[in-house]
Amino acid sequence: MSDRPTVYFDDCADDKLLGSLLAHAGYTVVTPRSAGTKGWYDPDHLRYAAQHGYAILTANPADFIAMHQQWQAQGQDHAGILLVYYDNIGAKDMKPHDIVRALGNLIASGLPIVNEVHNLNHWQL
Repeated sequence: MSDRPTVYFDDCADDKLLGSLLAHAGYTVVTPRSAGTKGWYDPDHLRYAAQHGYAILTANPADFIAMHQQWQAQGQDHAGILLVYYDNIGAKDMKPHDIVRALGNLIASGLPIVNEVHNLNHWQL
């Protein structure tokens, strides 16, 4: 069994190059395009990911942190929320290969993913 989660993108994180790089690195990737969920609202994306056991990758941290807190309070489980923060500063923002490396670093740390929220920007090492 792989220690790598299946990664599901919400609409704001859906990127063909990122999906390709993650797949090349051995991750199973599910996109809104492939799942037929394009255009769904954030709570629906999280619900879909949770129902299928997928960790969700998003560039919409504030909404997903709030949903995580709400889900925790209600005793609901999810397979993990992976956050990417963008400052709209080209040289500073994470590129697809940075996200793949950061996710690999997080996985290598052994920290749990399920029911947790992780800021991938902190894992760029």
